[in-house]
Amino acid sequence: MPDQLATLETALVRLADVVARDLGCEFRETASAGAAGGLGFGLMSFCGATIRPGFDLVAETLDLDAAIQRADVVITGEGALDDQTLEGKAPAGVAGRARKLGKRVFAIVGRATQNPSVLKVFDGVFALATPSIPSEEAMTRTKELLQARGRELAKLLGNSCS
Repeated sequence: MPDQLATLETALVRLADVVARDLGCEFRETASAGAAGGLGFGLMSFCGATIRPGFDLVAETLDLDAAIQRADVVITGEGALDDQTLEGKAPAGVAGRARKLGKRVFAIVGRATQNPSVLKVFDGVFALATPSIPSEEAMTRTKELLQARGRELAKLLGNSCS
């Protein structure tokens, strides 16, 4: 196996050399060039593609900024709010756009990290799983816990919700 990896690495370096020499394209150090087995490199080199973050493309297609602008408050969510959230996941993208537009943004999630770098992206994080409610239990009580977290958020925002 290690000898196969060395052979593959040598072949990929050779391919990048040929592409740079013959096509005048140099994408070795370009973000996303190696993602999905080098698909980005191939698309950029041979098809003239531009690689964009998926969230940005979806946000543009949905005209997310206009929707956020119309909102009083923004609520987003995901299964697990963790360190990967800051690596291009939708909730961080939504939060960034909301903040640029001067909107408060909250996350309702299955479970949440305690990493301050992740938590500070939002004005508040409401997790279904808590120290007293393990993830497995939270998954079986999702509807009930979503309603409870929604009431907590409404109370925080100053609304009466019973």
